[in-house]
Amino acid sequence: MGLPNRFLIFLFLLGPGSLSAQELWTIGPMLHVNFGGEKRTTSFAIEVAYWNLKGFYYSIDGAIEFDRHRIRLYSELQTGIGLTGISLGPVFEVNTKEGTVHAGIQGTAWLNYILGVDYRIRWINKTNYQCFGAYLKLPIAQSGLDTDGDGDGLDDWDDWD
Repeated sequence: MGLPNRFLIFLFLLGPGSLSAQELWTIGPMLHVNFGGEKRTTSFAIEVAYWNLKGFYYSIDGAIEFDRHRIRLYSELQTGIGLTGISLGPVFEVNTKEGTVHAGIQGTAWLNYILGVDYRIRWINKTNYQCFGAYLKLPIAQSGLDTDGDGDGLDDWDDWD
């Protein structure tokens, strides 16, 4: 079993209470069905997020999203309680067909940290979009789990035998 799989198992076994002194970076794909504008579209994004889980949970994320004739860049500040959360931030949309760029804002309500679903409302260029999505986030870096003091932060996951 590889290190990413062991890390995910470790996170699920610990539960949120044990992770209160942790910082975590995640990356993963997002798939959305978008309603609004000319017609329904499907978009694909790659999102990176930094989570600070010390005391008050907060995060900042950033993504690039590809839709029909549109490319979006966005970033959101987010927070969560348990397995649910909300986020809000700016979005910039490049319409590749018309050659225009528009700024807007979006808000998201999501359920679960690693594999989950979300509902997003986005306002760009006087158009309201409602987006339903699913995502998978993989942990790519962490700190705060080095309980044995050896400096690797991996808690000897490779010494399970």
